[in-house]
Parts: sequence; structure tokens; C-alpha cells
Amino acid sequence: MRPPHWLPWLGPLLAAGAGALAGEYWLGGGFWVVLIAALVCGFAPIVAYRIWKRMHHRS
Repeated sequence: MRPPHWLPWLGPLLAAGAGALAGEYWLGGGFWVVLIAALVCGFAPIVAYRIWKRMHHRS
């Protein structure tokens, strides 16, 4: 089974959502907490797509 071609495009949407949630609920950490949450959640779909694609090519 191939990974969905739209999976990497979820990154910006997830980054915005994670940044908004981190700003709303974890604002005690300030700017850095929001930035780290947005970066991690923004790059997660891209990394997952690459791993899925690499595993698919091996089989």
C-alpha cells in the first residue's frame, strides 16, 4: 500500500493547530514552547511520509 500523496501537506495545518493549542494551554512556557510544538507537529507528517515511502520501496 502506498502512502497518501497528500500526507506531507498536513504539516502546515498541524503546525498551526499545535501552535494554537500550545499557546492556549501551555502559554506558561511562552514563545519557545509554541515554536517547538509547531515545528515538531509540522514536520511529523513529512517524516512519516518519507518513512512510509522508504518502507514501501524495500518490500
